[in-house]
Amino acid sequence: MTFYEQNAMRNEMKMISHLDKTSYLNLCKSILRLDQNVLFVGIINDHGRLVDFAKKQNKMIQNLENIDLDMICMQARLYISMQSDHDKNLGRFGHCITEREKITTLTIPTIYGTVLVISSNKTDSKELVKKIFQVTDDSCFAQILDPC
Repeated sequence: MTFYEQNAMRNEMKMISHLDKTSYLNLCKSILRLDQNVLFVGIINDHGRLVDFAKKQNKMIQNLENIDLDMICMQARLYISMQSDHDKNLGRFGHCITEREKITTLTIPTIYGTVLVISSNKTDSKELVKKIFQVTDDSCFAQILDPC
């Protein structure tokens, strides 16, 4: 696929991908309910900014809400962007699980934005990713590997 064809496809996907604010919030809430250990779900746009989010009351999330959350969102988006540089040789990027001492983050690219999930370490991350794919596909929010 040529550079111009790729740009045309990206522009078309951006037009398809517009959802209203309520749809983003509903999706975030649906993912938040998938596991009791999920603390935060956000949708990040191509510029690394939160489009919308849902969260549970939790001290750790409250501590993140200042500048740290913005930085985490920008880093997640940048990571996905950098991973896409290798798509031609390695195949498309599916998702990223980052385990830290206190939390686990899931980063999942979609045609509508990046889904960022922050959960406690008690969560079975791989199982949660499968559930998120079901929710996003069932709600017609995204088709990760083969966009419509």
